[in-house]
Amino acid sequence: MRPKARYALILAAVITVVLVAAAGATMLVHPTAPERERARLIRDMKGNQVTVPRDVHRVMTSLYPIATQLMFLVQAEDALVGISTYDMNDVMKKIYPDIVHIPVPGRSAGSDITVEEILKLQPDVVFCCTRNAQQNRALKELGISTVYLNLESPEALMRGILLVGDIMNKKERAKFVVSYYQGKLDYIRSRTSRVKNRKKVYFAGPSMLGTAGADCYQDSLIGYAGGVNVAHALKGGWNTISVEHLLEWNPDLIFIGTYGNARVKSFANDSRLQDISAIRKGNVFMSRTYIGSWDVPTPESLLGIMWLANKLYPHDVRFDMKKEFVSFYETCFGYTPQEQDILSVLEKQ
Repeated sequence: MRPKARYALILAAVITVVLVAAAGATMLVHPTAPERERARLIRDMKGNQVTVPRDVHRVMTSLYPIATQLMFLVQAEDALVGISTYDMNDVMKKIYPDIVHIPVPGRSAGSDITVEEILKLQPDVVFCCTRNAQQNRALKELGISTVYLNLESPEALMRGILLVGDIMNKKERAKFVVSYYQGKLDYIRSRTSRVKNRKKVYFAGPSMLGTAGADCYQDSLIGYAGGVNVAHALKGGWNTISVEHLLEWNPDLIFIGTYGNARVKSFANDSRLQDISAIRKGNVFMSRTYIGSWDVPTPESLLGIMWLANKLYPHDVRFDMKKEFVSFYETCFGYTPQEQDILSVLEKQ
């Protein structure tokens, strides 16, 4: 072959490689026609239409740790490529030992994970609970779908499970889990609807005198358990109240979140509160916790509702919480808790 001909062939090959590489880089930012045909529109929990791939293989939940658990509920945990430090706890390591191999991107102080950190994980879908318009635009331009979740009530939690199931092509599994949830809630309602005098509940969150109003998840949890949140009239998230409020409300049961500084002895040892019915009768309880606290908007809150209903109306509801504990984690996470774990959670003071 003549030198000029050989040079022309080599040049053509190099140009072809460069063009193919460029096309590949372009595909990450601007999907080709066949990819667009494989995409579909879903509506997230803020009402936004979001384009997601027909088949989602890589999911990042680092911006909203609760979404990690929803991925487990629909049996799509193998698609996780980015999670939060909150997901990397001892119980999750028992449930899914491979979780230790999933990347945990870092956050800069007081801000979200950067687009650069997200891009390193190459997710098809990112779940979030807040809207960062600039970040969302950047991710959209890169062909990454951002899906907003809002799980601030048991009904919303079930809708979130169905949405994640739809995105992950696990609709039947999501429906099965939601049916399990709805069955437990319907049972509680069928039992507590017979109660004429519903018991009053005070929830202590960040502190003894920090409580949840009507727009907090804990208000829904108390209501589903058949109780009445004494702070229901308050709005705006966590509210600080006075000792006089608590004395006037005179709750039948005091329920304490595990993430604040209040404890059972905080109420029992406070001389100002000894006339309150819940304290006189010893009906002051810490929330239970396993993967996380049972009173926050996570899948485990179903157990929190069942446990609280039992405390409020033991003669009407009658859940066997040891059996329900095992049933929940086997049904939702495919994991059978050890006896010592069950006892340490349910018998904790």
